[in-house]
Amino acid sequence: MFGCIGRLGCLMVLAVAGAIAWFTHDAWYPRVYRRLVGSAPVTTASAAKWEPLTAEGSARARLAVGRLSSRDGPVYVDVPAGDFAAYALDPALRELRHDSVGAEAMVRDDRLYVRGLVNVADLVDAKSLGPLNSVIGGRQEITVRGRIEVLSPGHALFHVDQIALKEMQLPSALIEKIVSRTRTNDRDAATPRDAIPVRVPRELADVRVTKGHVVLYKSVP
Repeated sequence: MFGCIGRLGCLMVLAVAGAIAWFTHDAWYPRVYRRLVGSAPVTTASAAKWEPLTAEGSARARLAVGRLSSRDGPVYVDVPAGDFAAYALDPALRELRHDSVGAEAMVRDDRLYVRGLVNVADLVDAKSLGPLNSVIGGRQEITVRGRIEVLSPGHALFHVDQIALKEMQLPSALIEKIVSRTRTNDRDAATPRDAIPVRVPRELADVRVTKGHVVLYKSVP
């Protein structure tokens, strides 16, 4: 009996110690990791960060893509999310963002995010928002999330699976209504209502979004 009580007591002590270790791991784990491995671990929070869309970033991405077109160039290039969005997505999303300011991009998991301040009236008519118009009207922050799919040389789609105004995510039906109004001249019957046509260089075969970066793959003849 006393042996059983002793074992239960040990289990309780271990459980309490484990809980304390878990809630304080931010303080001790990096030091232990550095001692064992030699460098601090990379966390998900540090990898996912917003980057501005700038003309300089667009130029850097254009140079990186230019390396793919070279016969002896690399098979792939790795570019920051902000640079890629400024180069490939900014023209396509400009219709969605209209007069937005302070546009930024970020990669999280396998999705690309773009955000900026917009006038909601330029994005969607008040009737579509219904009673929500009084809550989220005026200039608000919009965040667009999606993934890139290269269809053929020079042609790709940005599939939008989430649009948020402030902290509120819009329903799928409203997202499709907003997205389908963009790039009307580049749309055909086969273009999904949740996708925005994007023009990409012909030498670009695939786009992968992973670990805070956008990886562009070369089209091999």
